[in-house]
Amino acid sequence: MLIAITQHAGAVEDEAICEKYNHKAKLVAPARYHEHSDEIEKFVTAANNHEFDAIFFPSALAAEKLGALVDPRLATKVRMIANGPQTAKDLHNAGLAAEMLPFYYSRDLVPYLGKWIRGRKIAIPRADYTYPQLASDIERAGGVPFEFSCFELAPTNEPLDLEGCGAVLFTSPEVFEMSPLPKVKDMIMIAIGDVTASAMMYGGCPPSVVGDGSVEGSLIALNSYLWTERF
Repeated sequence: MLIAITQHAGAVEDEAICEKYNHKAKLVAPARYHEHSDEIEKFVTAANNHEFDAIFFPSALAAEKLGALVDPRLATKVRMIANGPQTAKDLHNAGLAAEMLPFYYSRDLVPYLGKWIRGRKIAIPRADYTYPQLASDIERAGGVPFEFSCFELAPTNEPLDLEGCGAVLFTSPEVFEMSPLPKVKDMIMIAIGDVTASAMMYGGCPPSVVGDGSVEGSLIALNSYLWTERF
């Protein structure tokens, strides 16, 4: 099946993942990322000056764009934490050994760190759509958050090209909300995770398939759905 995947950092790997599960990917871009160079410079300078106890990369975009700018020697003294497998892979490619959250949501960072977070300085190089309560969650747990608004998401205002597709996978609630959908019939709607699924429900486009927060998990869920529908 040809699956339209809303484009994001790490999307090149999505093509290989789709083939692994006997599908093909068609990357579509309802939104574009814009970098905030001043914030990026502030984050990189502070990180390389050892000003944090941990750095949480909430997206593959942050890992892909910023990982190479961070001194890889930091990983021996500073906890590098990725929110999912693609984010962890991008950090690894930049020479940064990173832990990975067991569930692929920024809201899980504080429970994951547990008591360790108390008194710790946590850097968050974020996009404007990152889980907005993260900083307050860290503060309530006794940590000290340092947020850097490094990226902004803006819509292209162009209808998604879904020609030939049997399914469309939305990779974030913000991307769904920025996607002008053409009229579709008998197309399988997929949410990468429960947060995106909620946005699709409220937007009048309930998903038939909900993943675990990763593209690969979404494809596993899709194949399970197709098997159930077939039999």
